[in-house]
Amino acid sequence: VEEVEPSIIDAYIATGRARLVYRHLLQLGEESLRAAEAAECAGDQDKFWEMRDAIYRNQVALYTTSDLNAALTYLAQTINLDIDAYSVCVQSHKHRARIEADFRAAQDAGIRSRPVFDIGGARMVGARPFEDFQALIDK
Repeated sequence: VEEVEPSIIDAYIATGRARLVYRHLLQLGEESLRAAEAAECAGDQDKFWEMRDAIYRNQVALYTTSDLNAALTYLAQTINLDIDAYSVCVQSHKHRARIEADFRAAQDAGIRSRPVFDIGGARMVGARPFEDFQALIDK
């Protein structure tokens, strides 16, 4: 995520040659679900990717904290979300059904872990160098 994704975004997403679609995969159960809800609620304020990035950068601390909600709220503050709107969204579970549907769709597609990339009908599993993406996308 932190090493290869920026290159993919610069070369393909920003130029309109490809698009990046994120699907939630609830590998860690309730904690993953709550992190996904936090990201989607940030998305309501056009900051999904910023929150997703903050979650990835801090995932070890997030998944070992005794207060995940407080930790996620702190991350929301670091990306300058309207915390009142964010809190209402998270507490309402506004995005939960769609997140759970993402997870079911991933399971139905045989996806058990991440990262997984479906590119032009081909599937790549695992962290891969930029050149592997380049080969598939430029095909």
